Amino acid sequence: MDRREALKATSLFLGYTLTAGSAAALLGGCKAETSTGWQPKTLSSQQSELLAEICESILPKTDTPGAKDALCHRYIDELLTNFYEGEKQKYFLESLDVFDDKSKSKYSKAFVALNSNEREEILGMLAKEAKDYKDDTGKKPHIFKAIREATVAGYFSSEVGANGGLCSFLPIPGPYQGCIDYTTVGKAYVL
Repeated sequence: MDRREALKATSLFLGYTLTAGSAAALLGGCKAETSTGWQPKTLSSQQSELLAEICESILPKTDTPGAKDALCHRYIDELLTNFYEGEKQKYFLESLDVFDDKSKSKYSKAFVALNSNEREEILGMLAKEAKDYKDDTGKKPHIFKAIREATVAGYFSSEVGANGGLCSFLPIPGPYQGCIDYTTVGKAYVL
């Protein structure tokens, strides 16, 4: 089973393990801005570029669209801007440095300059760290876990993810609307 299939299979269980910010973003209808002149609101341009590469390494483009196609880094910027409180937002932004720190320590170059195999190795190292990571307060998840779950949530809640990654999207009873008020439908529907 490849990584994309594993993520699809485990995405059903994410509802039980999402951090409060990610869960609030999903329930609140958070979506990525698709305009061509988009500028990050919370991330710097450099952080946005790094985050786009991290997301794409987590969900790479194959025969289906990747995380960059679904604009997951923009989704995460919206998540940070609208659903993360000041202290959590600061922790997330400061923790992004760990990707470059690990990359420079192992390969003497930044994460964005690594090839896909090197990125896989760095992500593997961080995934192991995340598994062993303990936060007594429960308010600061490991940065890898936070990015992974936000990437998966952003991907599968996007039109790109619904059409290309999750399943064959059938626009019944109408067109795709990625951001609707929950009270207008009354229930969560899965087609």
